[in-house]
Amino acid sequence: ADKPVLGICRGCQLLNVYFGGTLVQDIPTQWPGAILHNDTQRYDRLIHEVHFMPGSRLSDVYGYEPRRVTSIHHQCVDQLGRGLVLEARSPIDLVPEGIRHTGYPFVMGVQWHPEFHANGFDPGDGVLDSGPLMMAFLKAAARRAGRVRRLAEGVARVRERASARIGR
Repeated sequence: ADKPVLGICRGCQLLNVYFGGTLVQDIPTQWPGAILHNDTQRYDRLIHEVHFMPGSRLSDVYGYEPRRVTSIHHQCVDQLGRGLVLEARSPIDLVPEGIRHTGYPFVMGVQWHPEFHANGFDPGDGVLDSGPLMMAFLKAAARRAGRVRRLAEGVARVRERASARIGR
């Protein structure tokens, strides 16, 4: 239905599996050299760096400067599903942190939790501002809503003309 989709954390993983991709079931035991991506003590306070891939939608939104994001996941994308491209990854261990489907206007997944980024991080922490990502998603939703509204209006006009012809 061309609805915009933003998969967050497990939602990112679900998107990958939906399109036929695979997952690493446990980063600490299955990804050699992995940094900490999940910490029950720090939970939503654990942060690490991400890099956006050249030419990615996320680099269009945020640029190429490394950013810091929350990390609360022990699974990650392994093999990308059909039509998906890598948008972001952890620079130290290369764990995928963002994906996007190239065949739809806005189908994206991120491993981090943008909803936690507004919760009291100091500016010095360098935590990614979630606003631009949320605005990109909302703009995609507004564009789709406009297309659906125009389509519905067009169908109504066709029905009106058909009713007028029958009523003659």
